[in-house]
Amino acid sequence: MAYVIKKEHLKKKLNKNNIANLGYKMNPKLKNHSNFIEVKEIIIIKPSMKEKVLKLSFQVAFRRLFKLVMDLLQDDHATEGDTTICLDETAKMKKILQQKYKNQINKEEYRTMWSKVSLLQKRLQEKIVKQQMYKMYFTEEKEEKKGRGR
Repeated sequence: MAYVIKKEHLKKKLNKNNIANLGYKMNPKLKNHSNFIEVKEIIIIKPSMKEKVLKLSFQVAFRRLFKLVMDLLQDDHATEGDTTICLDETAKMKKILQQKYKNQINKEEYRTMWSKVSLLQKRLQEKIVKQQMYKMYFTEEKEEKKGRGR
């Protein structure tokens, strides 16, 4: 059974059907503590609070992605497959931004988030190009060394 806490100053009337459209759904992940109430789902309706929660969740996800990308970019022995997997992660983050965040936060904040992820994606694409050029250079060098033997 779901409960809705109503406030008198809200202009829109909330009911079971339109509450999901107005707010942002989230599932809190709390460790088991005896002092906390167990909650399966929260719907945040207040725009300022919704924006703060989304910014915080983006920051956590972006830090994880940033660390992954920076570790990969600094690793000279990273394979093209590793870089491609990391590039897929940035594409996934952009898709999440597009689907989940675009309508929930203001445009300036959305553009900032989008540009951060796009910059990481661009750096990874540059790394893939460098890896492919490096690979082509060494395959050409090996072919030259082979030559024709008599």
